[in-house]
Amino acid sequence: MFENRRKQLNQIMEANGMQAVIISSPSNLYYFTGFTGGEAFFVMLMGKGYIITDSRYYEQVEKECHELILIRLESKSYSETVKELFADFQDDVKVAVEDDMNLSMYLKLCRICNNCTFQLKGEKINSCRMIKDAEELEKIEKAEAIGDAAFSHILDMIKPGVTEAEIALELEFFMKKQGASKLSFDTIVASGANSSMPHAQVTGRRVENGDFITMDFGCVYQGYCSDMTRTVAAGNPTEEMKKVYRIVLDANRRAMEQIAEGKKCSDIDALARDYIREKGYGAYFGHGLGHGVGLDIHEEPRFSPKCQVETKENMAITVEPGIYLPGRFGVRIEDLVVVTKNGFKNLTHSEKELIIL
Repeated sequence: MFENRRKQLNQIMEANGMQAVIISSPSNLYYFTGFTGGEAFFVMLMGKGYIITDSRYYEQVEKECHELILIRLESKSYSETVKELFADFQDDVKVAVEDDMNLSMYLKLCRICNNCTFQLKGEKINSCRMIKDAEELEKIEKAEAIGDAAFSHILDMIKPGVTEAEIALELEFFMKKQGASKLSFDTIVASGANSSMPHAQVTGRRVENGDFITMDFGCVYQGYCSDMTRTVAAGNPTEEMKKVYRIVLDANRRAMEQIAEGKKCSDIDALARDYIREKGYGAYFGHGLGHGVGLDIHEEPRFSPKCQVETKENMAITVEPGIYLPGRFGVRIEDLVVVTKNGFKNLTHSEKELIIL
């Protein structure tokens, strides 16, 4: 599996005129090598794979990545070790690096590796991860199932008087009890006027009768993330709240109905965005419709106005339209789907019709 991924990466790099690639982000380290430790450089140079790390991880590399060449840091720095690795090659070796490489490290490499030209190729590197294999999809589906179970569990707890912090803590505790290793991201529980902020921070605010409560949460299962959002009502919502909820739900369904292989991501985004605009709430839906999910909670591709990527079978991506009325309330409904040849598979099974508690 990891060898095939490295072959794909090497082919992409060669097609883009690169002779080498350096990877240091934890997600890509795992994806291309299987290494689960905290710190290392993976270097692909002229088709050969190397892992550079320190003594904390020597044994781990030998167990997890025995087919790669281990370069021990010993007393040298990463940049010095990379310089030695490239020393025997002719001038102007083109080396691809990730966009999120530490700036200090990038500048050091540029300064001391005089025979190399370093180019940011994060988009090309990460493109390998857009299409998931069967094992990845199984783990994502399991992570999402834990989220579904957490949502069902939390409904019994939500009532006037309970705080956002208490709801978030119970969601997190429940997911970990079900086998999650950690959270995909900081849990969002936003009640009342707080729900008008798409990424509101959890507070000690107590739920009040008539509130919307938006819960956006996910967990990591065997390295892979889940993501879902549901908005519920505590007590009786107003007619306007019900109307806005229905618009968001219809936008969610309209977009999902058109998902299949070969659709432009921006076109899927437009299905939901144009519908919300037609209903008079276009100014209150500012974020993209969705994002890829995998080893990281936000991956490519994205359902957004700017993303021209065409969907392909086995992409895992969210569909999460929302309407947010500043200082009043907000609604977001998010599903995680997998693109199929002729449609999609929804991994999120929690009820989407408005739940009034």
